[in-house]
Amino acid sequence: MKWLLVLSLALAAAAQPVRDKNFYVLTVLEQHTPNDARLNQIAAAKRAALRSSANIVESMRWTPQEIATVSDVLSKVTTANESLRKIRMYGDSPNLVKAWQQAAAAMNRIYDVYGLGKPPRYPEIDSISFDVKAPTFPRMLAVVQAVMADEPDGHPLFFHAPLRFALELLRANWRDEAGRFEPMEQGENKAAVEAIRTTNWNQFKYAAIVVPGSGTDRPNQTMSPWGKARVTLAARRFKAGLAPFIIVSGGYVHPNQTPFCEALEMKKALIAEYAIPAAAIIIEPHARHTTTNLRNAARLLYRYNFPENKPSLITTDQGQSAYIEAPSFAQRCQSELGYLPYEGLKRMSPFDLEFHARSQSLLVDPLDPLDP
Repeated sequence: MKWLLVLSLALAAAAQPVRDKNFYVLTVLEQHTPNDARLNQIAAAKRAALRSSANIVESMRWTPQEIATVSDVLSKVTTANESLRKIRMYGDSPNLVKAWQQAAAAMNRIYDVYGLGKPPRYPEIDSISFDVKAPTFPRMLAVVQAVMADEPDGHPLFFHAPLRFALELLRANWRDEAGRFEPMEQGENKAAVEAIRTTNWNQFKYAAIVVPGSGTDRPNQTMSPWGKARVTLAARRFKAGLAPFIIVSGGYVHPNQTPFCEALEMKKALIAEYAIPAAAIIIEPHARHTTTNLRNAARLLYRYNFPENKPSLITTDQGQSAYIEAPSFAQRCQSELGYLPYEGLKRMSPFDLEFHARSQSLLVDPLDPLDP
């Protein structure tokens, strides 16, 4: 788990955050891919498909046989390579093969949703941006295919062409949400990250006040009434001295393809309406659901070295607060994330829940390319 933590934090500030957040194992393999005839054969077949395939989506798709072949090669080279042995996906066991299999599943998921128009987990906000039945859509795919075939480096490694195609589909659909604002500690979160280093934590009951965002139902509305209420509650608790930082969480979510980021709009309101210092506000601009509001806030608590022994506070309106406390929400986290991103959930008021972050929150979700 320690390696997973270090790797996750390093990739968060990577030069290509959409790629590296979704496919961190391939970023590692780029430096350590073995020269194997079977892998070279797969690479050659994918390159040939770029030049001649009439169905680029299916040609780039990872077949069960290809996934098994790569898995077999990687399982045999892992024991001889220390860097590959350190990759962790589940608990403390080496799982390079499982990490690869999840990456392949993630690419296939992108092909399905953004290449074929199949429904994602949340169709209202994450669906393809095109009508796949319109004549312009296959022409767009043909252009992407031709440009990829013209690539000077020729996509040398076995995963290069399929990975590039998955990323091109995300880009064509304006789905770069996972990379927006990164690296945050050099931009919107810079002042707060610097302030964390000199914070006297003994003066505060909580490490941070976490505020989940609330999407609007109107294209030109920057904040919903629920979002405004949550900001008001958070400002009160900050001014009462409960915590030195506020983490506002929420991405570009509602309505679909909105130009407004929930976290950024909440930060603006905290500064303009309540005079909260920018150095006390951390944005988490990627979460798309309440589950990932808490997961991503937990990630930032680790990423920015908050004290692990100090709890944080979830502050929101009474309706969402009750929802987070309900067993059904824990079941949803287990179903969608595979774990609970929090522990020690404790009711403090109708608006506030105390919690501790769990390190499982650092695990990547391969089926959510907009916020993995």
